[in-house]
Amino acid sequence: MSAMYDPAHPGEIIRDAIEAEGWTVSDAAARLGVTRNTLSRVVNRRAGVSPRLALALERLGWSDAAHWVRMQGAYDLARARQAETAA
Repeated sequence: MSAMYDPAHPGEIIRDAIEAEGWTVSDAAARLGVTRNTLSRVVNRRAGVSPRLALALERLGWSDAAHWVRMQGAYDLARARQAETAA
């Protein structure tokens, strides 16, 4: 199995899910038990999905926590590979 070269940032998937529910970032943050700033940073690709946020997403019924952690790991690894290649 080959690694994805450019996987999506998990925040993009979360943003799509929030929009599909018709929620604002503030609404989703309240449902997830995180601050609006924390969720905004994730959906705008300025921060990653932490294990704590992954568990909150799981409680909301948006896949399981391990899925979110793997997705974040794949994204981070792809960025590291790109940085290594560029150096």
